[in-house]
Amino acid sequence: MKMLFAGLLFLFITVSNTTAAIRCVNISASGAGNGNGWANAFAGTSLQAVIDMSVPGDEVWVASGTYLTSIGNNRNIYFSMRNGVAIYGSFNGTETTLSQRIFSCGFSSVLSGAIGLAGNADNSYHVISNASLNNTAVLDGFTIRDGTGNFDVLGNDSRSLGGGMLNNAANGGTCSPTIRNCLFTNNTAVFGGGIFDHGQNTGNASPVIINCIFAFNTATGGGGAIDNFGYNGNASPSINNSLFYNNTATDRAGAIYCWGGGNGNASPQILNSVFVNNSSVDGGALVSDRTNFATGNSGNANPVVRNSIFWNNTATGSGPQFYLLGGASFTATYSNINLTGQNAPHVITGPGTGNVISDPLLYNIANAVGPDNCWLTNDDGLQPLNGASPCFNSGDNNGVSAYDIRGNNRIIYSIVDMGAYEYNAGIVPVEMLQFYGRAMLYKNTISWVTGAETGHNKFELERSTDGIHFITLARVFEPQSTIGLTRHYQVNDNDLHQSKYYYRLKQFDLNGVYDYSRVILLENKDHQKNIFLSPNPVLQQSTLIFENRVIEKQSFTLLNSKGQAVKQLWLNSSNNIIDLSGEEAGLYILRNEKTGVGLKVIKL
Repeated sequence: MKMLFAGLLFLFITVSNTTAAIRCVNISASGAGNGNGWANAFAGTSLQAVIDMSVPGDEVWVASGTYLTSIGNNRNIYFSMRNGVAIYGSFNGTETTLSQRIFSCGFSSVLSGAIGLAGNADNSYHVISNASLNNTAVLDGFTIRDGTGNFDVLGNDSRSLGGGMLNNAANGGTCSPTIRNCLFTNNTAVFGGGIFDHGQNTGNASPVIINCIFAFNTATGGGGAIDNFGYNGNASPSINNSLFYNNTATDRAGAIYCWGGGNGNASPQILNSVFVNNSSVDGGALVSDRTNFATGNSGNANPVVRNSIFWNNTATGSGPQFYLLGGASFTATYSNINLTGQNAPHVITGPGTGNVISDPLLYNIANAVGPDNCWLTNDDGLQPLNGASPCFNSGDNNGVSAYDIRGNNRIIYSIVDMGAYEYNAGIVPVEMLQFYGRAMLYKNTISWVTGAETGHNKFELERSTDGIHFITLARVFEPQSTIGLTRHYQVNDNDLHQSKYYYRLKQFDLNGVYDYSRVILLENKDHQKNIFLSPNPVLQQSTLIFENRVIEKQSFTLLNSKGQAVKQLWLNSSNNIIDLSGEEAGLYILRNEKTGVGLKVIKL
């Protein structure tokens, strides 16, 4: 049986230090308020100020909670991203590494425009408004909701665009951020309820959208979820592993509008995504449009769709799945698209290699979030019901990501599935929420957290010195603690003889079937062989030997077993004698204050 991992996973996760700043923000902050760790996190009302003070390479970590665009009722205030700065959300406020973050119930850090009076009419025009960004600007792990872009002056005011997010590159700009692991919901605008990509007049607004959910967004004009406005410019986002569910437009494109008129281009690349239950007058899910009001048809609008599902979208006019204007095209391969009602000219361009047109057999299209009301959990409605789905093993493997929207392996049975979820046969006995390690003084601590456990027998923690050959380190049958519906496990590895070790879990079902977790790498700097003591244990004096010659003196602190500093030393390769004749017998730590490396010293 396969273990199910929540969140994006990586084959090797290395514990290391970085010089870039990490600034923590918490709606419940009560400490010093300097952002240095969760205990001293910035207050939630400081979020935009923290983003603004960050420089390329920095990260902003945001704890769970709701963060309003404004504490007053000024509808023109919004959040903005920043080049080179990664903004990560959905932390519980205890994590020390990004790999410890889990999406146990979707994305729990909420950016909201719900200011002013009850209801949405006076909400912020945009929850997020961006300009002059490239893909180094990252937003990851947030719910973006309650934006209301309803200020429309003859249809040309930016406050009518992008209730959730406006990416404004109009008139020669660039605005193409990276949006990962985000939910856009309950946003409204005239155009682009969730996102408006404004590339008009030689601009380029082409964000990278990965593992995102667009649900219950509305446009009174076009593009309930996203409007790609590439008129005389470019608005061609990359969309991967994403869901579009129950978005609506009063006019056209319940989910995505692509306008590449003039000399422009609006040709998004859509991979492994799902469009279900979206609705409008024309183009229930998508509109591709290359009309030019002044000179007739021109430009380019050609959405390219692969490994995706378009099903149960509706239009009261034409094109329930997609609608083409002005000679625009719609290219789809290895996808499941319901072509009922798709009459000329609203047909797929080209041969449609690998396409199918039968019921995708999704788990429950009437309730995509599932009975638990949590996205990205076992009961999500837009995942394949079983291996009988025509989407199972029917995609194209070229260029697919390593993991699906839930962080599970993308290719399990040699061929990728269509859609955002990869099907795994059988009951998943263990829902693995976390698996991580921490290098500490003379030991490595390996921890993991599980959700649902069905038919589970035991874990075996395995260790390797090279990442290839593993031996069993411990067998674990019971968790150390149970908190709510989660089970918490921990094993300490005290037998360390080198600086680097690889670890993985082997999970056994009751029937003896087993599966492996991903591999993590821990580097324990306390066992780097650049310095050592001789003799050790020490009777009177010992010599600190540097493997490489060190000329500049380094600061060392001798700590007793209570952690108290008993001696301060400045040592190098030629001045390296440590005198312990006046100290009591016992265990000491000699700590290098520059590197943080500690050596165990035994005084006889």
